[in-house]
Amino acid sequence: MQDEKIVMTPTKKGNTSCIKIEKVPKFSLDETKVAHQAGGEHSGLVINKKQDESGEARKQDLQLEFKCFLVDAKTGSHVPENRALKFWFQEGTDYLDKVTGAYEFFKELVKPDKFPRDYVGFIKKVMKQLQDAKYTQIKKVDCELTPLASSDEPPPSPGKKVDTRPKEVIMQENLLQILESAYPNILHMEDLVKITGSVEETFIHQQLLVLQEKGLITERENGAWVRKVKDEAAKVQVVNNMPVYHKKEDKPTIAIITSDYYEKLAVDSMIEDKTTFVKYKTEGESNVYTIGFIGPHKVVSTKLPQIGRQRAAQISSGNTTTRLLGSFSEVEHVFLVGVGGGVPHYTDFYKHVRLGDVVCSAPNHKGSCYIYCDKLNMNEETQEITYTLKSWSPPSDIALKLMQTMLEENAANLSNSPWEKFVQEGQEYLQVQEADFSRPLPESDRLYMNIGGSDVIEVGHPPIPDDAEYRPNAPTVRLGTFGAGKPIVKDDAIRLDFAARQNLMAYDDEFDQVMESIVGNRKDSFMFIRGIADYSDGTKGKEWAPYASLVASAAMKAIILRLPTLDSQP
Repeated sequence: MQDEKIVMTPTKKGNTSCIKIEKVPKFSLDETKVAHQAGGEHSGLVINKKQDESGEARKQDLQLEFKCFLVDAKTGSHVPENRALKFWFQEGTDYLDKVTGAYEFFKELVKPDKFPRDYVGFIKKVMKQLQDAKYTQIKKVDCELTPLASSDEPPPSPGKKVDTRPKEVIMQENLLQILESAYPNILHMEDLVKITGSVEETFIHQQLLVLQEKGLITERENGAWVRKVKDEAAKVQVVNNMPVYHKKEDKPTIAIITSDYYEKLAVDSMIEDKTTFVKYKTEGESNVYTIGFIGPHKVVSTKLPQIGRQRAAQISSGNTTTRLLGSFSEVEHVFLVGVGGGVPHYTDFYKHVRLGDVVCSAPNHKGSCYIYCDKLNMNEETQEITYTLKSWSPPSDIALKLMQTMLEENAANLSNSPWEKFVQEGQEYLQVQEADFSRPLPESDRLYMNIGGSDVIEVGHPPIPDDAEYRPNAPTVRLGTFGAGKPIVKDDAIRLDFAARQNLMAYDDEFDQVMESIVGNRKDSFMFIRGIADYSDGTKGKEWAPYASLVASAAMKAIILRLPTLDSQP
């Protein structure tokens, strides 16, 4: 580094200040452009005179953007500013090293305890970091600073917001979510008191009666409550035993598994000529099966009564799956459909999954489609983290090949997107529901980066390349690998590290027991299809959950319609 200088050249593009910072060999330094050469602790830093705007010979390798909210000392208003960092790397730098290098450079730059509060300090820190031996592969960094419209409002926070609504409304919403999660199980008053953490049993009962008046829940025997499903097109039968089909042609050959209430509604909107059979149990697990047709295929959909990180919930979901596949033994294909969390690629537009996109499971470089992390292992000497894993892939890739073919057709003609038609049809069908299955506004797709501890910063989505064929308000369907596991999803840094190592595109809630059941029942064809609802594991994206469930269901329908029927198979 002694033979190199870190040279900063300021330019201007309209209202954008562009600061070019690059490594220049000492012998190549143009002394006629130099305004100042630093000494002492800043030795090696060079400030050039301001230059006219000039075109860049080579496009940047990677780009990161984030927003700062600066406070005007006179008015007190917040002045948002967009800051973009463009990176160029040494020739021959591996792509993964580029992504890792840019990400680590950015995280160090924006550490809250050392974040520069003014322009000069910010630029100086970029220059000093570029001197660091950790970043020898980075050749050049451009900083583009663009002021945005000022606002009297404080900057938005991704943290938990204080709910100022009346406590009755909050409790009604909480009770409805609890009953939706438990559905088709019924919950007694003591269950609801325990789950809500409330000691006001009378207050809870009053709110249950309000929900019952609205037609959202039903009271069953012994003071137990269950979610009431609105679906006028489905015949609903409460049964003591599930139906038995004797003729092979009457038996479902496709099973669809959901775990969220919205997921089940979205999936069932794709099914025609359907009947829903519900088997309630006062104690223990209830079951719900919706049987009907998608095209020529007879299908059965179910909702796991609960899913999550408690061991009892995982075992329950595995048992429900085993009963499903045992009751419908002719099932050949299993689809796990619903919401998931996207793995953000802060620097790569083509790999970056956004809210409302769809990911269909596909094998990574190790041949795994779904990877579950059982626990983390820390080497005390090296402090290196390793992972204890379980992984699955279907022996049959028929569903994957069908989606690959559709994506190739879509790439050749963007209007050839059958899932978009199914989304529209589903939205019309689901208008009677309380939940809104329309696509949320684009500005609600916010991307944050953890920069240490509980500190986060809002970053921009990767910029759209000029040659990219991209429609911002339409779902992009992708193929990728899923990850899951309590040890990884709760920590942002570990989640990103695990995703990079396993080449993941999305995260999911914990379905390891469900996978054990599917494989144990010798189902060779299975696929995860997840609409992206957040950038975690799908459980936090409440605003996007209905729409994400619907786009996943639409992608599922597109695949099922192309599956061969029993008559067409040799």
